[in-house]
Amino acid sequence: MPDDVTLVEVLHRDLRDVRWAEPAELRATARRRSRRTAAVAAASVVLVAALGATFVDRTGASPPPVADVPGGNTEIPVEAMLEPTDVPVRTGDTLSDTDLDEPVRVDDFLQVCARAQGLPAQEPRSRYSRSQTLLESPAVDAPLSNPAVVLTQDVYRMRSAAAGRFVGDLERVVAACGEWRTTGQVPGDRGLVTDEVVHSWTVAASGFAGDQAVVLRHTTTVPRQPADGGANWFEDRLVVRVGDLVTVLVPAERLRPGIPDAEASVRQLQEMARAAAQRMCVAANPGC
Repeated sequence: MPDDVTLVEVLHRDLRDVRWAEPAELRATARRRSRRTAAVAAASVVLVAALGATFVDRTGASPPPVADVPGGNTEIPVEAMLEPTDVPVRTGDTLSDTDLDEPVRVDDFLQVCARAQGLPAQEPRSRYSRSQTLLESPAVDAPLSNPAVVLTQDVYRMRSAAAGRFVGDLERVVAACGEWRTTGQVPGDRGLVTDEVVHSWTVAASGFAGDQAVVLRHTTTVPRQPADGGANWFEDRLVVRVGDLVTVLVPAERLRPGIPDAEASVRQLQEMARAAAQRMCVAANPGC
């Protein structure tokens, strides 16, 4: 029993000597947390802002006021994303992630072209974002292997004014990159060779879903190679806006098996765009 009393006395003495961290130290520690933990803290930040408190977030900039966009300070729910049933091929597992203050990315290579043309190419920042990658469903008798990607989707919540300008600004960058000539490594008869490559971006379709929607087509051509040698290929990606939400869809080549031409690919993307717009209605501000 005396030993127990001695232990209690030691604990009391040690607690009196503890130095509690100052508020500034606590804030510095919070800023060093992982971005995943910061997402949880953001919910408390919104509550503090609603009560009229002033603070600085992890980037050093004041956060957007709650009243700026009613309902626009909420994370993007999983219900706002495409479902496997919205995709025209069978999918398996889905990889997903959420984040804060991410750049709204459509096509990194298009940004390189924009900077080469002397255009402002700074990507706007989102308040919240949610991403998912749909993987193919392997056949029952297929050997074990890493499943291939079928589709990637990013949904961004932006300030309402920035979201309203986003598609128009994107189309202006596309118009400036109608034909961008550069050099690169391309397949030749004896492996990779350096040759001239022409990149062009066009709006293959627009205005078919949500508040705004475009299908961006990136065509790559190697002029000096024979036309029947696989010197031309294209990649489509989809941008849809509903209120303050913008989604970017990038389908993999395997998403369109048996499609004979690029026009059929666009029609398929338009169907997915309408499904994506309908899904985003549950979280968009203003809603549908």
